[in-house]
Amino acid sequence: MRWLDMTHEAPISWLLEPENPSVRYWTLVDLLDRSPDDPEAREARAAIATWPPVAELLAAQKPEGHWINRDYYLPKYNGTFWTLIVLGDLGLTAENEHIRRACEFLFTFQCEENGAFCRRRRVAGRGVTWAREPGPCTHARIVRFLIQLGYQNDPRTRAGIDWLLANQREDGMWHCRTDDRYNCLRATGDVLRFAALDPATAAHPAIARAADAVCDLLMRPSMGKYHVKNAWTTLEYPYFDYSLLSTLDALARLGYTVEHPRIAQAMEYLLSRQLPDGAWPLDQHPRPLPFDVGKPGRPNKWLTLDALRVIKLLT
Repeated sequence: MRWLDMTHEAPISWLLEPENPSVRYWTLVDLLDRSPDDPEAREARAAIATWPPVAELLAAQKPEGHWINRDYYLPKYNGTFWTLIVLGDLGLTAENEHIRRACEFLFTFQCEENGAFCRRRRVAGRGVTWAREPGPCTHARIVRFLIQLGYQNDPRTRAGIDWLLANQREDGMWHCRTDDRYNCLRATGDVLRFAALDPATAAHPAIARAADAVCDLLMRPSMGKYHVKNAWTTLEYPYFDYSLLSTLDALARLGYTVEHPRIAQAMEYLLSRQLPDGAWPLDQHPRPLPFDVGKPGRPNKWLTLDALRVIKLLT
Protein backbone atom coordinates (compact mmCIF):
# COMPACT_ATOMS: atom_id res chain seq x y z
CA MET A 1 0.00 0.00 0.00
CA ARG A 2 2.37 2.66 -1.30
CA TRP A 3 -0.26 5.38 -0.87
CA LEU A 4 0.23 5.06 2.90
CA ASP A 5 3.69 6.54 2.46
CA MET A 6 2.04 9.96 2.17
CA THR A 7 0.72 9.74 5.75
CA HIS A 8 2.90 9.69 8.83
CA GLU A 9 0.68 7.00 10.33
CA ALA A 10 -2.56 5.36 9.31
CA PRO A 11 -4.74 3.98 12.13
CA ILE A 12 -6.13 1.07 10.11
CA SER A 13 -6.63 -1.13 13.16
CA TRP A 14 -8.69 1.64 14.80
CA LEU A 15 -10.94 1.85 11.74
CA LEU A 16 -11.38 -1.93 11.75
CA GLU A 17 -12.81 -2.05 15.27
CA PRO A 18 -16.16 -3.89 15.21
CA GLU A 19 -17.93 -1.21 17.26
CA ASN A 20 -18.61 0.70 14.03
CA PRO A 21 -19.48 -1.90 11.36
CA SER A 22 -19.93 0.70 8.60
CA VAL A 23 -16.44 2.14 8.97
CA ARG A 24 -15.09 -1.40 9.32
CA TYR A 25 -16.82 -2.49 6.09
CA TRP A 26 -15.58 0.44 4.01
CA THR A 27 -12.08 0.13 5.43
CA LEU A 28 -11.95 -3.52 4.37
CA VAL A 29 -13.30 -2.81 0.88
CA ASP A 30 -11.95 0.63 -0.01
CA LEU A 31 -8.65 0.75 1.88
CA LEU A 32 -7.61 -2.90 2.11
CA ASP A 33 -9.07 -3.93 -1.28
CA ARG A 34 -11.15 -6.79 0.09
CA SER A 35 -13.98 -8.00 -2.11
CA PRO A 36 -17.49 -7.11 -0.88
CA ASP A 37 -18.03 -10.88 -0.87
CA ASP A 38 -15.11 -11.44 1.49
CA PRO A 39 -16.52 -13.14 4.62
CA GLU A 40 -15.31 -10.37 6.96
CA ALA A 41 -16.72 -7.67 4.66
CA ARG A 42 -20.07 -9.42 4.37
CA GLU A 43 -20.27 -9.83 8.12
CA ALA A 44 -19.50 -6.16 8.68
CA ARG A 45 -22.04 -4.97 6.12
CA ALA A 46 -24.75 -7.22 7.53
CA ALA A 47 -24.14 -5.69 10.96
CA ILE A 48 -24.77 -2.10 9.81
CA ALA A 49 -28.57 -2.31 10.02
CA THR A 50 -28.43 -3.74 13.54
CA TRP A 51 -25.80 -1.29 14.82
CA PRO A 52 -27.74 0.52 17.60
CA PRO A 53 -27.61 4.07 16.14
CA VAL A 54 -28.85 2.78 12.77
CA ALA A 55 -31.37 0.34 14.24
CA GLU A 56 -32.92 3.14 16.31
CA LEU A 57 -33.07 5.39 13.26
CA LEU A 58 -34.74 2.72 11.13
CA ALA A 59 -37.22 1.98 13.90
CA ALA A 60 -38.26 5.66 13.93
CA GLN A 61 -39.35 5.53 10.28
CA LYS A 62 -43.06 6.16 9.68
CA PRO A 63 -45.07 3.39 7.98
CA GLU A 64 -45.39 5.49 4.82
CA GLY A 65 -41.60 5.53 4.48
CA HIS A 66 -40.65 8.97 5.75
CA TRP A 67 -39.04 10.34 8.89
CA ILE A 68 -40.78 12.99 11.03
CA ASN A 69 -42.55 15.12 8.35
CA ARG A 70 -44.20 14.29 5.06
CA ASP A 71 -42.20 17.12 3.53
CA TYR A 72 -39.16 15.04 2.67
CA TYR A 73 -36.75 17.94 3.23
CA LEU A 74 -37.93 19.09 6.67
CA PRO A 75 -36.93 19.30 9.41
CA LYS A 76 -33.51 20.33 8.16
CA TYR A 77 -30.78 17.79 9.01
CA ASN A 78 -33.33 15.30 10.40
CA GLY A 79 -35.94 14.79 7.69
CA THR A 80 -36.11 11.94 5.18
CA PHE A 81 -33.77 13.61 2.70
CA TRP A 82 -31.02 14.10 5.29
CA THR A 83 -31.50 10.67 6.82
CA LEU A 84 -31.10 8.95 3.45
CA ILE A 85 -27.91 10.93 2.73
CA VAL A 86 -26.41 9.40 5.87
CA LEU A 87 -27.78 5.89 5.34
CA GLY A 88 -26.46 5.83 1.78
CA ASP A 89 -22.96 6.67 2.97
CA LEU A 90 -23.14 4.02 5.69
CA GLY A 91 -23.63 1.21 3.19
CA LEU A 92 -27.28 0.22 3.44
CA THR A 93 -29.12 -0.71 0.23
CA ALA A 94 -32.63 -1.46 -1.01
CA GLU A 95 -32.18 -5.01 0.26
CA ASN A 96 -33.38 -3.45 3.51
CA GLU A 97 -37.16 -2.95 3.65
CA HIS A 98 -36.81 0.42 5.41
CA ILE A 99 -34.66 1.70 2.57
CA ARG A 100 -37.12 0.45 -0.05
CA ARG A 101 -40.03 2.20 1.66
CA ALA A 102 -38.08 5.43 2.02
CA CYS A 103 -37.00 5.49 -1.63
CA GLU A 104 -40.50 4.76 -2.89
CA PHE A 105 -41.71 7.62 -0.70
CA LEU A 106 -39.13 9.92 -2.34
CA PHE A 107 -40.20 8.86 -5.81
CA THR A 108 -43.70 10.21 -5.11
CA PHE A 109 -42.12 13.68 -5.23
CA GLN A 110 -40.74 13.22 -8.74
CA CYS A 111 -42.37 15.15 -11.57
CA GLU A 112 -43.36 12.68 -14.27
CA GLU A 113 -42.95 15.16 -17.12
CA ASN A 114 -39.27 15.98 -16.54
CA GLY A 115 -37.86 13.70 -13.82
CA ALA A 116 -37.17 16.51 -11.35
CA PHE A 117 -37.77 16.06 -7.61
CA CYS A 118 -40.03 18.78 -6.21
CA ARG A 119 -41.48 19.83 -2.87
CA ARG A 120 -44.86 21.15 -1.80
CA ARG A 121 -44.65 24.77 -0.71
CA ARG A 122 -47.09 27.40 0.48
CA VAL A 123 -47.44 30.07 -2.19
CA ALA A 124 -49.18 33.40 -1.52
CA GLY A 125 -52.65 33.33 -3.01
CA ARG A 126 -52.37 29.70 -4.09
CA GLY A 127 -52.09 27.76 -0.86
CA VAL A 128 -49.97 24.60 -0.79
CA THR A 129 -48.80 23.68 -4.27
CA TRP A 130 -46.00 21.88 -6.08
CA ALA A 131 -42.77 23.80 -6.50
CA ARG A 132 -41.88 23.35 -10.16
CA GLU A 133 -38.37 24.77 -9.92
CA PRO A 134 -36.42 22.19 -7.89
CA GLY A 135 -33.05 23.07 -6.42
CA PRO A 136 -30.37 21.21 -8.36
CA CYS A 137 -28.25 20.64 -5.24
CA THR A 138 -31.11 18.87 -3.44
CA HIS A 139 -32.01 17.00 -6.61
CA ALA A 140 -28.41 15.87 -7.19
CA ARG A 141 -28.08 14.57 -3.66
CA ILE A 142 -31.29 12.59 -4.06
CA VAL A 143 -29.87 11.03 -7.23
CA ARG A 144 -26.65 10.22 -5.39
CA PHE A 145 -28.24 8.33 -2.53
CA LEU A 146 -30.61 6.56 -4.92
CA ILE A 147 -27.53 5.26 -6.75
CA GLN A 148 -25.88 4.27 -3.47
CA LEU A 149 -29.03 2.54 -2.24
CA GLY A 150 -29.40 0.36 -5.33
CA TYR A 151 -31.57 2.36 -7.75
CA GLN A 152 -28.82 3.22 -10.23
CA ASN A 153 -30.55 1.58 -13.20
CA ASP A 154 -34.09 2.43 -12.22
CA PRO A 155 -35.72 4.48 -15.04
CA ARG A 156 -36.84 7.04 -12.47
CA THR A 157 -33.26 7.64 -11.36
CA ARG A 158 -32.09 7.90 -14.97
CA ALA A 159 -34.82 10.48 -15.61
CA GLY A 160 -33.53 12.48 -12.66
CA ILE A 161 -30.02 12.39 -14.08
CA ASP A 162 -31.27 13.54 -17.49
CA TRP A 163 -33.00 16.53 -15.89
CA LEU A 164 -29.77 17.67 -14.25
CA LEU A 165 -27.65 17.26 -17.37
CA ALA A 166 -30.19 19.26 -19.36
CA ASN A 167 -30.01 22.18 -16.91
CA GLN A 168 -26.25 22.80 -16.82
CA ARG A 169 -25.17 26.43 -17.37
CA GLU A 170 -22.76 27.58 -20.05
CA ASP A 171 -19.89 27.94 -17.56
CA GLY A 172 -20.21 24.27 -16.57
CA MET A 173 -22.02 24.88 -13.27
CA TRP A 174 -25.61 24.77 -12.05
CA HIS A 175 -27.73 27.70 -10.90
CA CYS A 176 -29.95 27.71 -7.80
CA ARG A 177 -31.18 31.31 -7.55
CA THR A 178 -32.65 33.17 -10.49
CA ASP A 179 -31.97 36.52 -8.81
CA ASP A 180 -28.23 36.00 -8.44
CA ARG A 181 -25.51 36.21 -11.07
CA TYR A 182 -23.32 33.55 -9.42
CA ASN A 183 -23.86 29.86 -10.00
CA CYS A 184 -23.98 27.33 -7.18
CA LEU A 185 -20.81 25.50 -6.19
CA ARG A 186 -22.76 23.19 -3.91
CA ALA A 187 -25.07 22.06 -6.71
CA THR A 188 -22.18 21.54 -9.11
CA GLY A 189 -20.23 19.58 -6.53
CA ASP A 190 -23.26 17.44 -5.76
CA VAL A 191 -23.59 16.58 -9.45
CA LEU A 192 -19.93 15.53 -9.52
CA ARG A 193 -20.41 13.38 -6.44
CA PHE A 194 -23.12 11.24 -8.01
CA ALA A 195 -21.46 11.26 -11.44
CA ALA A 196 -18.37 9.75 -9.85
CA LEU A 197 -20.51 6.73 -8.87
CA ASP A 198 -22.17 6.30 -12.27
CA PRO A 199 -19.89 5.54 -15.26
CA ALA A 200 -22.48 6.54 -17.85
CA THR A 201 -22.87 10.00 -16.31
CA ALA A 202 -19.15 10.37 -15.67
CA ALA A 203 -18.52 9.97 -19.40
CA HIS A 204 -20.93 12.76 -20.34
CA PRO A 205 -19.22 15.96 -21.62
CA ALA A 206 -21.17 18.00 -19.07
CA ILE A 207 -19.26 16.35 -16.22
CA ALA A 208 -15.83 17.23 -17.60
CA ARG A 209 -16.91 20.88 -17.84
CA ALA A 210 -18.30 20.80 -14.30
CA ALA A 211 -15.18 19.16 -12.87
CA ASP A 212 -12.96 21.80 -14.47
CA ALA A 213 -15.11 24.57 -12.99
CA VAL A 214 -15.02 23.07 -9.50
CA CYS A 215 -11.32 22.28 -9.60
CA ASP A 216 -10.59 25.88 -10.58
CA LEU A 217 -12.29 27.06 -7.36
CA LEU A 218 -10.59 24.48 -5.14
CA MET A 219 -8.98 26.17 -2.11
CA ARG A 220 -9.83 29.65 -3.40
CA PRO A 221 -11.16 32.03 -0.70
CA SER A 222 -13.75 33.42 -3.13
CA MET A 223 -15.93 30.30 -2.98
CA GLY A 224 -18.37 31.96 -0.59
CA LYS A 225 -20.10 33.92 -3.33
CA TYR A 226 -21.11 30.65 -5.00
CA HIS A 227 -23.79 29.94 -2.36
CA VAL A 228 -21.62 27.89 -0.01
CA LYS A 229 -19.70 28.62 3.14
CA ASN A 230 -15.98 29.30 2.89
CA ALA A 231 -15.45 25.73 4.01
CA TRP A 232 -12.29 24.47 2.32
CA THR A 233 -10.44 24.43 5.64
CA THR A 234 -13.27 23.05 7.77
CA LEU A 235 -13.58 19.31 8.38
CA GLU A 236 -17.28 18.66 8.80
CA TYR A 237 -19.30 15.45 8.78
CA PRO A 238 -21.82 14.43 7.46
CA TYR A 239 -21.37 16.13 4.08
CA PHE A 240 -24.56 18.14 4.18
CA ASP A 241 -22.73 21.19 2.90
CA TYR A 242 -19.80 21.68 0.59
CA SER A 243 -16.52 20.20 1.83
CA LEU A 244 -12.92 19.58 0.88
CA LEU A 245 -13.10 15.82 1.41
CA SER A 246 -16.28 15.23 -0.59
CA THR A 247 -14.93 17.42 -3.41
CA LEU A 248 -11.56 15.69 -3.56
CA ASP A 249 -13.24 12.29 -3.49
CA ALA A 250 -15.41 13.14 -6.49
CA LEU A 251 -12.57 14.70 -8.47
CA ALA A 252 -10.30 11.74 -7.75
CA ARG A 253 -12.92 9.27 -8.94
CA LEU A 254 -13.29 11.36 -12.10
CA GLY A 255 -9.61 11.02 -12.90
CA TYR A 256 -7.89 13.99 -11.24
CA THR A 257 -4.53 13.42 -9.52
CA VAL A 258 -2.05 15.37 -7.43
CA GLU A 259 -0.38 16.40 -10.67
CA HIS A 260 -3.01 19.14 -10.91
CA PRO A 261 -1.80 22.24 -8.99
CA ARG A 262 -5.14 22.82 -7.25
CA ILE A 263 -5.38 19.19 -6.19
CA ALA A 264 -1.81 19.30 -4.90
CA GLN A 265 -2.59 22.39 -2.82
CA ALA A 266 -5.67 20.74 -1.36
CA MET A 267 -3.77 17.54 -0.62
CA GLU A 268 -1.08 19.50 1.18
CA TYR A 269 -3.70 21.07 3.42
CA LEU A 270 -5.43 17.73 4.04
CA LEU A 271 -2.18 16.09 5.12
CA SER A 272 -1.42 19.04 7.40
CA ARG A 273 -4.61 18.29 9.36
CA GLN A 274 -3.62 14.73 10.26
CA LEU A 275 -3.14 14.27 14.00
CA PRO A 276 -0.06 12.62 15.54
CA ASP A 277 -2.04 9.41 16.10
CA GLY A 278 -2.84 9.26 12.37
CA ALA A 279 -6.50 10.29 12.60
CA TRP A 280 -8.27 13.38 11.32
CA PRO A 281 -10.34 15.54 13.70
CA LEU A 282 -13.94 16.64 13.38
CA ASP A 283 -14.08 20.45 13.36
CA GLN A 284 -17.86 20.74 13.44
CA HIS A 285 -21.08 19.04 12.45
CA PRO A 286 -24.56 20.27 11.52
CA ARG A 287 -27.20 20.31 14.25
CA PRO A 288 -29.36 18.39 14.88
CA LEU A 289 -28.25 15.12 13.30
CA PRO A 290 -29.91 11.76 12.59
CA PHE A 291 -27.42 10.21 15.03
CA ASP A 292 -24.23 11.02 16.88
CA VAL A 293 -21.20 11.30 14.59
CA GLY A 294 -18.65 12.25 17.24
CA LYS A 295 -17.53 15.29 19.15
CA PRO A 296 -15.88 18.30 17.51
CA GLY A 297 -12.20 18.55 18.31
CA ARG A 298 -11.78 14.78 18.65
CA PRO A 299 -10.37 12.18 16.23
CA ASN A 300 -13.16 11.05 13.94
CA LYS A 301 -13.47 7.67 12.24
CA TRP A 302 -15.67 8.92 9.40
CA LEU A 303 -13.30 11.73 8.43
CA THR A 304 -10.25 9.53 8.85
CA LEU A 305 -11.73 6.86 6.59
CA ASP A 306 -12.61 9.45 3.95
CA ALA A 307 -9.26 11.22 4.17
CA LEU A 308 -7.44 7.93 3.61
CA ARG A 309 -9.82 7.08 0.76
CA VAL A 310 -8.97 10.37 -0.93
CA ILE A 311 -5.23 9.93 -0.46
CA LYS A 312 -5.41 6.43 -1.92
CA LEU A 313 -7.52 7.56 -4.89
CA LEU A 314 -5.29 10.50 -5.72
CA THR A 315 -1.93 8.72 -5.55
